[in-house]
Amino acid sequence: MATFTKKIIVQKDDIDVNGHVSNVRYLEWFMSSAVEHSDFLGVGVETLGQVNRTWVAKEHHISYKQSAFEGDELILKTWVDSVKTAQSIRKYELYNSKNDKIVCEGWTNWVFVETQTYRPCKIPNELIEKYLVEKENHT
Repeated sequence: MATFTKKIIVQKDDIDVNGHVSNVRYLEWFMSSAVEHSDFLGVGVETLGQVNRTWVAKEHHISYKQSAFEGDELILKTWVDSVKTAQSIRKYELYNSKNDKIVCEGWTNWVFVETQTYRPCKIPNELIEKYLVEKENHT
């Protein structure tokens, strides 16, 4: 599967009342990396919108392993792990670059839908192939 990698520097706004990265921020990073990966492959929201299709999240799972703090440099990796008729599982791993330890990992079950009805529809093979071909990215 094609992996998309992104560097994140933890900012003050990412920190919660407990002094570490907010749980909600991890989900936001995961969601935005999925969008950026699709854009990078040329099958982003705009492109899919032209054919009245989009992805919607059905379910998220995040497992927290260690805390991240302001100033930490994190490496986020994401990829499409499996595909069914109208759904796909996208996985995420977030590492701290200073010790290469995993901060958190997770997955999202995405459903491919028609934009006017939001009913699930078959994921076209040419779209699936985009996510399977490894392409170098620089983010």
